[in-house]
Amino acid sequence: MGKRLLSILGLLIAIVGIVFGGNLVLVIIGCVILGLGQMIKDKEDNGLNMNVVHEFFEDIKMNPDTHILKVRNTNIPLPKHDYCNASGYVQGKYKGLDIEFCTIKLTDVTEALRDETGLWEKNENTIYTGEWMLCKLDRKFNTWLTIYPRGFVDLKPSKAQNEAFNKKFNLCYGDEELALEILDPNRLEKIMALSNRKFSINLNEDGRLYMAIHDGHGFNSENLKCFVDMIDVFRE
Repeated sequence: MGKRLLSILGLLIAIVGIVFGGNLVLVIIGCVILGLGQMIKDKEDNGLNMNVVHEFFEDIKMNPDTHILKVRNTNIPLPKHDYCNASGYVQGKYKGLDIEFCTIKLTDVTEALRDETGLWEKNENTIYTGEWMLCKLDRKFNTWLTIYPRGFVDLKPSKAQNEAFNKKFNLCYGDEELALEILDPNRLEKIMALSNRKFSINLNEDGRLYMAIHDGHGFNSENLKCFVDMIDVFRE
């Protein structure tokens, strides 16, 4: 409510400045207050604390015009849904690597017949909210692989050579032998060290590392730390 009132106040001051003889000072003050209200709104809507973001990333850009993170390219399984909405895009760099993250919301639509009107009414329900991230690792891999939590979606899994990993995650890949070479014991151990969070990852041959954290809690320090730790697992 506070951020909305701030935006409304800024707009009213600007309008007053325009109406009463084009008072440039009032117009400027109004625009500044309006911009401040919108900036606060964007930060809160994205679940972002910019001080926390700057702890992990450099060259931060809010709401960029073009995106490198597209959900359809991730190969990460999702619950069945009717609509997928992405919002709050942020781009930056981590140790010189390009990154982007955003919030993903999945909704389904149901129809119900209202007795009062005799008309069908559509109801939209949010079935999933998660934090999605991409890092371009600047290196190539010999196959792709996807890791996602057991019980998240109903797909036939493959297995890694680690029983603790297999109890917690499912695994898909382009080539089994090459995927298991990537997921060597050292990497599996590091991934398991992060497994207190519910996440999925997809690693492409071109070095794009996608990660989805399935908690809907926004980009807090724990989620961002998990993201950069996962980048470190695969970047070398």
